[in-house]
Amino acid sequence: MRRKPIGPKLHGAIDYGFFSIQMLAPGLFGLKGTARTLCYAFGASQGLLNLFTSQPLALKKVVPFRVHGQLETPFVPSLILLPWITGALKQRNARRYFISFFSIALANFLLTDYKAFERERKR
Repeated sequence: MRRKPIGPKLHGAIDYGFFSIQMLAPGLFGLKGTARTLCYAFGASQGLLNLFTSQPLALKKVVPFRVHGQLETPFVPSLILLPWITGALKQRNARRYFISFFSIALANFLLTDYKAFERERKR
């Protein structure tokens, strides 16, 4: 079985990038109301989780990297479902933003090896 190409360090760096994008998106894309609120909520939750996940770029390693992946399982679909349910996708820029961001986050999720640390310990 082939290993997935994104390991803990790269995933951590990508997540910090995601945090930054989410926090800057409302201003950059002119998002208003619920779309703006969702960006900040998604960004804050992503940033906090990443700060405390056991990966090389963490502030404090509390959450195992495997658990980080388990938490992202419902989080990634919520990046598109919550904007759709709340009506945030009615804004053209929000629709473009959330669909694009969801696609990139899904790719990151699918390409990440969340069991990398477990394999290293077995060696």
